[in-house]
Amino acid sequence: MRHSTGQKDRESRLLRQLREKGYKLTSQRLAIIHLLAGDTSHPSASDVLKRARKRVPKISMSTVYYALDMLKREGLIRELEFYEKENRYDINISDHINLVCRKCGKIEDFMGEVPLSPTEVEGKTGFRPEGMRFEFYGYCRACKNRGKR
Repeated sequence: MRHSTGQKDRESRLLRQLREKGYKLTSQRLAIIHLLAGDTSHPSASDVLKRARKRVPKISMSTVYYALDMLKREGLIRELEFYEKENRYDINISDHINLVCRKCGKIEDFMGEVPLSPTEVEGKTGFRPEGMRFEFYGYCRACKNRGKR
């Protein structure tokens, strides 16, 4: 499997940060990190499990959840929580807008300017934001072109 430079960089960053924090890099964690580093589709835990089993056949769902939770706690991934579907995981921890398709569920990153910066919010309200999540809901190009609205 070919790896893009972005994937290699993301994977190296995650591994370096986990080593610095003293985490043991088991074959299960390595499979999950490799998968997340190469996936910008915002996979669910069940997606991660299904794909990780190709590398580590006996990996369990609890191991996947534990690893995702550890990566989230360490600020290395973001968990996107939803009421109507499985939570998804985002390797891109920079401030950006998520574009969520109402038909197929696809989530894409939009790297344009976010509507407000944390500095603006704090300056106007005194509230100090420590994180943000912006989403636009609509229809992705494929669903829109297929007329599946």
